Amino acid sequence: MPHNSAWGDKLASIGTIAAQPASGSVKITEASVNGRFFSMKFTFTAARVTVTDAAGSGSSGSLKIFDFNEGVVQVLGSSHTWSGFTEGSALTGAANDAAFVIAFGSAAADAGDGALTGTEVNFAATKSITLPSTGLNATTVTAAQTPLDGTATAVDLYLNWSGSAATIDANSTIDVTGSFYVWGFMGADD
Repeated sequence: MPHNSAWGDKLASIGTIAAQPASGSVKITEASVNGRFFSMKFTFTAARVTVTDAAGSGSSGSLKIFDFNEGVVQVLGSSHTWSGFTEGSALTGAANDAAFVIAFGSAAADAGDGALTGTEVNFAATKSITLPSTGLNATTVTAAQTPLDGTATAVDLYLNWSGSAATIDANSTIDVTGSFYVWGFMGADD
């Protein structure tokens, strides 16, 4: 899949940006690759995440944003900040009142229980948001993580989202606006 950012040539040695969401955009607005070390800033502008009802336990959604090349991925740190969310009409009973968590991981969220754990958060820890304003414009920082073995199957990077049944229990969408920085090291595929 070709890069869709101005940073394509620099990033080719570590991977490619994933397909764009159904609406809005995900762009790499800063990038640096120095040998095997990398840093990237993803900017989300009303990027649509499809939300799936988990039948009584809540809802979850994921958006794949990057495909790493085969090799070991060592995340040295990351941070994410969110400035806005637009709920789909079926997401909650009233507009702009959802409570959820958002994070980044190497696997898509699948529980829909208002929590993200394990491979759903191995790039960046969860951030709790309660709309309309709690948790917005505050940065969540994550320290180095356990290396991810992408030597047999390349590592993917997902934005993950999950809401509990108390506030979110429907098939819908949520559009996200904010940024995600990640920096790390790409190990050899041997």
